[in-house]
Amino acid sequence: MLQGFLVALVSALIYLESRLGGQHMLDRPIIIGPVVGLIMGDPVTGLVVGGQLELVWMGLNGIGTTTPPNVVVGSALATALAISTGASYETTLALAVPIAVVAQLCDIAAPIVNTFFAHQADRFANQENYRGIDLCIWGGGIVYFLFKFVPIFLGYVLGSGVITSFVDQIPPVIQEGLNQSGNLLPALGVAMLIQLTWDKKFGVFLFLGFALAAFLNVSTLGAAFFGAIAAVIYYMLSGKQAPAAALETQGAASEPIDDEDDEEL
Repeated sequence: MLQGFLVALVSALIYLESRLGGQHMLDRPIIIGPVVGLIMGDPVTGLVVGGQLELVWMGLNGIGTTTPPNVVVGSALATALAISTGASYETTLALAVPIAVVAQLCDIAAPIVNTFFAHQADRFANQENYRGIDLCIWGGGIVYFLFKFVPIFLGYVLGSGVITSFVDQIPPVIQEGLNQSGNLLPALGVAMLIQLTWDKKFGVFLFLGFALAAFLNVSTLGAAFFGAIAAVIYYMLSGKQAPAAALETQGAASEPIDDEDDEEL
């Protein structure tokens, strides 16, 4: 019970920081996972689950009026349940996505509730009641806090035993299927990110990283190291040419026109 309360409290506060303190990307799975794991006494599993979920949701953004799955609730509950139930992180990873989709309803309901504070703040603004405006702003933040805290706490308290019995009842063949689907989810997340950022000019570097991992068994850290070297080489070969070309163009544009050309004009 205490662990569930702490997990819900810390996760909701991390999310609230992005609402009140500016967006510092602390509400990402790669941050929430290790923090929840530290509270649960298993930061290693928290880091593994958080890292996997970050790969799944790294390209997920709310564009316009769209509401993406609730990453905070999904990450916190998936990490907490993975540690409390002892299930493999692949199985928990497969369960994290539906948890986040269900919790998406909270992200839809919170702005609806906050319309009350928005209209109340307008009335306070007409009355020049700045104290009332401040209270409305904090009231909206509290609503967002509760819509993160309550689902995580209830999901941990009510779902721990249910998830444990559910995992025990899953046949081995289904377990293996969930494990394989869990392994595919990070690849799907990376594919979504590549689709948003793909550029033919830099596509060769993507295949370079794939070749390093597939044929030379280079680790992720090693591929990142090679990527940094490739970025420096690319900058040295092309980054300094653009300013030089710009200076030449600027110098040519600033050359005076000969008198003969003036006479011809």
